[in-house]
This record gives sequence, structure tokens and C-alpha cells, in this order.
Amino acid sequence: MAADTNSPADPPNPEPALDIDRHLKYWKMCLQSPLPHHYLSNEGNRTALAYFIINSIVILTPNSNNNTESPLITPQDRRKLRQWVLSHQHPGGGFSPSSSLVFPLQGYEQWGPETGSQNAESAGLANAPGTLFALQLLALLADKDDPDGAFNGVDRVQTLRWLRRLQREDGSFGEVLRLLPGQGWFIGGGYDMRYCYIAASIRWMLRGDVKEGEPGWVEDFDTEKLANYILSSQTYDGGFAGSSQEEPHAGYAYCAISALSLLDRPLTTTTTNPPPTSPLLSRIRDLPALTHWLTSRQFIYLTPSPPSPTDSDPSPDDNDETEDVNFLLPSLSSLSLSPPSSQHPLVASNGRTNKVADTCYTWWVLAALSNLSQLPLFGDWLPARRFLLEKMAHRIGGFSKYPGGPPDVYHSCFGLTVMSLMGEPGLRKLDGGLAVPEETVKVIERARGKLLKKARTEGKGREVVVLGVMMRGARPGWLGAVGVN
Repeated sequence: MAADTNSPADPPNPEPALDIDRHLKYWKMCLQSPLPHHYLSNEGNRTALAYFIINSIVILTPNSNNNTESPLITPQDRRKLRQWVLSHQHPGGGFSPSSSLVFPLQGYEQWGPETGSQNAESAGLANAPGTLFALQLLALLADKDDPDGAFNGVDRVQTLRWLRRLQREDGSFGEVLRLLPGQGWFIGGGYDMRYCYIAASIRWMLRGDVKEGEPGWVEDFDTEKLANYILSSQTYDGGFAGSSQEEPHAGYAYCAISALSLLDRPLTTTTTNPPPTSPLLSRIRDLPALTHWLTSRQFIYLTPSPPSPTDSDPSPDDNDETEDVNFLLPSLSSLSLSPPSSQHPLVASNGRTNKVADTCYTWWVLAALSNLSQLPLFGDWLPARRFLLEKMAHRIGGFSKYPGGPPDVYHSCFGLTVMSLMGEPGLRKLDGGLAVPEETVKVIERARGKLLKKARTEGKGREVVVLGVMMRGARPGWLGAVGVN
């Protein structure tokens, strides 16, 4: 007699486990081998690819001083990777996103960083995402014996000046600057909430608390205008978009909330996000609608049923790859007002209303709620965890964009970041605002402090030189050559 598979005496299925070794093997392959040809379209975003890979390895690597195994990223590799990142720094501030866009330095011999030059008109300019990823990489790759030196070589002043030029009159930020002959600086890149988040992140990582008149001071961009632009982009249903008239998106909501959070964030607080009563977050027009919209991105994942032999052939117009993955019951006749009777439901998240799920949306939703200090509103984490591990984790490691798809570095990274944010055992705890481990945020704080200390020290030395010249009543010509005005 066959056993009753529905017997209540059967033990429940165990929770799926995150295979850290398998994921590390995947990331080792991504780090040490050429990426597949599918990544050729991302040639102009190499620092982004490097961030996904390095950040994931750091998240997966135990933070233990007793770990005797050889590190996946050796000290020698760290130095080489840091040199590679620094080679993307633009003389006018910021970083280029790819080696293929770096302009030879000799092309800038007659070029002024403040005014630009027609001789360097075709230079590979820095852009906002490339600069953020470069700074994050430098912190992730910091020398373990000298974490304070993570930003050694970064031109803090010039980068902050460049960042300020990226802000438009309405408070928004662009992606790239271009000098148009006779017209001045042109801000390119469209209106995108991601650039607002990037600007707030770079500002928090580099600016510090330098007061006007002190060495190292740089005029700040208009934070009030940026905040107003973000706050005005909340939509009628509570979400955030590029403007209040556009469709809200979970990724934009994360960028909006995180940008406001970073503008309010103390310089030395790494583990506590600002509460929703912080000055900027409290100005969100409809916070209950926002949290409702974010939590409404969840739904129970129902595995699509195979087509029956009587079904007609699909229309040639119905072959959109993402829409082939159906997260609804395939037939209206089988719909029910009750959730499916399953001992282990799977909960997925989408980025927009009536769209299919995607690995990264679990991150955008959960991290946004975390930055609002509203994480409990998400509900039970285990069903979402099961969805990621049972449907999105790949057999070779990494995470896919959709069930049954191949892994890629973007979705594999954000699959790990959300599990880290939710306290997955064996992973480093993540900071929801900057999307790097909390230990890395501490490195950023110390590295920023060293840059500010250097600026103050150099400033004092310059004041002594100028004072001595004034006492003698003479000003030698070489002062201008060393930067003393």
C-alpha cells in the first residue's frame, strides 16, 4: 500500500540553505576569467561590473582573524585592482567608468579643470555611476593593514567641485559633464533618480565636516534643492518615479529614500539608519502610502503550469522573454480568492504594478523599507528567502534574473545583498544605504578622515609659507606654481 504523501505526520520540508562555497566558486570564476560575450554591451561600465564582483566576494568572505585559508583576493591583487581603479580618475574630478574611456594624461597638459579646453574636447569624461563605483571599490579593496588609506590618491576637492557642477537648477543631477564651445558646461544623462542617489552617496563619502574658510573646504551643492526635487517626485499612489507624473518604480523608490537618508546621515554613524522622523524623511508627503506601495510589491509566486495539449500555439507577438515567466495561475478558471494550500509558500517582489518578479526587486523593496526604519512591515522574510534560494539561485552559483534563467553579476550581487541585509548566517552584515558591508562603511569613514586630515595639514603648511612671504614684503613667482594664491 502506497504511503500517504499528505499525511500530517510527515516532517516539514527543511528550509533551503545558502551554499556559500558554491557562490564563491561562481564569483571566483567571474573575477579570474573573462566574462561571457553577453557582457560586451557593458564595456562602458566596467567599474560597475567590478563592484558587483568585489562586493559579493567581500559579503561572502567570513570576517575572521582566525581564517587561515588563502584569501580569494590576495594583497597583491588588491593593490593591482586599486591601481586599476585609480587609473580611471579624471583630472577634472570624478572617475571614468571604463578603461576604454580613459583619456591619456598628456592630453591634459594645457587643460584647465575649471574651464575645460577644446584640446581635450574628445576626452573620456567622468560620469556619476563610475565615480560612485570607484569610491566603493577603493573602500572594498582597502589594505587590511592600512584601512585609513583607502582613498589615497583620490582628488577629493576636484571631485566635489565636479559633483557640484552636475546639479541642475531644479535640484536634480545629471550623469556627465560636457564642455560645449561657446555655451559652457552641458549636463547630460537625462532626469534619473539614480543620479540623485549617487550624488548624495558621493557627498557623504567625501565631503566631511570642513567649514568654510578651512583648508579642504569646497562649496557644497544645493542639498535643499535636491531634497525638494526628490520629494516632489512622489506619485499619486505613494511610490517614487522620475517625476510625479511618471510610473513609480521600486528602484527609484530606493534611490529617493536612500538619497534623503544620506543627506541626513551623521558622518560617523554606520549601523543605524535615520528614523522616519528625521528632518528629510519626515517631509515625505505621504509616508503611509509609500510604505503601503512598497509592501504591495510582494505576491505569492505560483509556478506556471505546463501548457495543455489543447492549448493553441502562442502568438508570435507573445515571445517576450520576461513575460514568458508567468507569476499568475495560467487559467482564469483555476483562480481562487484563497491563497494556494502550500506548506511553504514562495513570496516574490516586482518593481512595478502588474509586473513579473525579479531577483533585484526584493533588494530594492527591502532596502527601501530598511532605510525608512520600516523593515517589519515587509512581513515574514522566510517565504521571500525560499523564493530566492529555490527559484533564483543557480546550480553553478549566483542568482538569475528570473526562474530558470542564467546567473549574472548584477542579479547575483543583489540576491546576496538582500540576504545579507536580512541577517543571513555566514554573510557580512550589509549597510542598506550604501549597499556595501558595514565594515566597509567604517573604512569609508576612516578614509574620509585621513583625506580631511591631510587637507588641514597641507593647509597649515601653506599658511606658514604665505605668512612668511607677507612678513618679508615680497612674493616670489614660484608660489603660484605650487598652488599658493
